[in-house]
Amino acid sequence: MAVPPVQLAADEAPHHDAVEWWYFNGHLTGRDRAGQVHSYGYEYVTFQFIGLGPKPLYFGNFAVTDLTAKSFHYGEEQASHPVPVERDSFALSTGPWSMHGTGTDDVLRAGVAGYSVRLRLQATRPAVLHGRRGVVDLGPLGTSSYYSFTSLRTTGTLVDHGTPVAVTGQSWMDHEWGAIDLFGGAGWDWFSLQLSDGRQYMLYFVRDASGEVVQALGTEVGPRGSTSLTGAMVAERALGSWTSPATGIRYSSGWALSVPGGHLVVTPDMVDQELDLAASQGSVYWEGDSSVSGVIAGEPVHGVAYVELNPPGRL
Repeated sequence: MAVPPVQLAADEAPHHDAVEWWYFNGHLTGRDRAGQVHSYGYEYVTFQFIGLGPKPLYFGNFAVTDLTAKSFHYGEEQASHPVPVERDSFALSTGPWSMHGTGTDDVLRAGVAGYSVRLRLQATRPAVLHGRRGVVDLGPLGTSSYYSFTSLRTTGTLVDHGTPVAVTGQSWMDHEWGAIDLFGGAGWDWFSLQLSDGRQYMLYFVRDASGEVVQALGTEVGPRGSTSLTGAMVAERALGSWTSPATGIRYSSGWALSVPGGHLVVTPDMVDQELDLAASQGSVYWEGDSSVSGVIAGEPVHGVAYVELNPPGRL
């Protein structure tokens, strides 16, 4: 059955597909009351699974990368109650954590040991529909509906071990849903890039069970709109590797990316940003705050990124 094109704002709300997620990442800075500067990365995602039990199942994953303290912290929450479907919006909660909004104006509340956030995110650019009107072919993972808000002005408070830090920064939001095969052995490398020249990129490299890239796609976002990127237009090359002392998984670490008109190098701000959720969710992945440098259209650029590595066979 053909997947219909994404329609906003109606598709902000939850769907009845097998797999769905609302995902945020961001880069924050601020000063505490003593005047000390702090820098953080964060990611917060809510998953909805339908068909694994008599009720929809929800997982929330939240992580903070404390770049000042050079430490990484993550946690999870779970719920199994139905989420009311709000017209043209979403309102999701797992335990004490919550995310709600319309994509253009969102509020996030979440926390782990030593850290909690209350953030407001406001879109400064329109939503981007990936692929063909929001429908993307992910090879062995199947077909999904997918859009992003790639530029979200972010304000709020991050409480760091009891100390409130007024933070500002920029965030990214993904919403994806469909009959996505998360358990068939495939994996992916995914990048969100926000550059100093105003460009943003989403890049998706899907790997089969052997680890080979079998599908690649992306979107370039600029002041004049967005352009879909096919696998022939983008490439990824690992520059190094890191082996987790907790799980023994070997991840790529540092990446050279080719995009139309340029090349970029993405460097993790910390090598250990792994979420080991094998015992509770059956998944282990690396989700990391990163930095970007490179050349686009003959001009040097820099920026920030988040990178998600889902090793094949680990979901």
